Amino acid sequence: MERIAPPVHRPVRLQRPTSAKGLQQAPVQAPAPICAIAKRDPSRSIGAANDGTLRDGCRLPMAGAGYVGVGERVWGADATVAWLQWAAAQVALQFPGSAPLVIGALSAENGGFIAPHKSHQSGRDADIGYFHTARSQARRFELTTADNLDAEKTWAFLEALLYTGDVTFIFMDYEIQASMYEALIDNGWTEATLAPLFQYPAGPSIGRGIIRHAKGHADHFHVRLRCVDADKPDCID
Repeated sequence: MERIAPPVHRPVRLQRPTSAKGLQQAPVQAPAPICAIAKRDPSRSIGAANDGTLRDGCRLPMAGAGYVGVGERVWGADATVAWLQWAAAQVALQFPGSAPLVIGALSAENGGFIAPHKSHQSGRDADIGYFHTARSQARRFELTTADNLDAEKTWAFLEALLYTGDVTFIFMDYEIQASMYEALIDNGWTEATLAPLFQYPAGPSIGRGIIRHAKGHADHFHVRLRCVDADKPDCID
């Protein structure tokens, strides 16, 4: 079943699925985020993900529709928080009663360096736990393999994010990429459709695709969102 159109925007636009469990239509722009602390001014993502700051960020609530948050560094740009909340809610709609998505580090309140991360500095990065086949109420990241990865639910979240057109990169362990990719092929996706999205099977050192290998991502994946137009040229993709 084909569900992805050729890349025509930033960097791919997904067609709306026709199945009963398909995605809801993504808003043209990110919806308003739900922030844990009331804020009056729009956020500003300044600089690059690995050399930047965050102004008037939105603090992710520690629980919401389809997700739980962990840690204290959960401040993000408005669009980042909004799209994470929207995509998590999509999974909750498609899989009622599912264990929640675990959302970890975004950025510090004012951005900047946070150990041990090289990025996460400008409110546009987020660490996300994989869904597992064993139904659990995990509150932390857990080692993921082909044996315990719930590829269907994890892809439902990734697909929702990709559907927005605002994802620049997803960093994921190469072996988990392989499991995701093969599960999609088994369910009718084609190599041509997946080629713009996955680095696999080209190799972990080949710079292609939105989903790419990065060391240290066997218990979570890393999502990076693009700069919104209002933050340019101060924000750097």
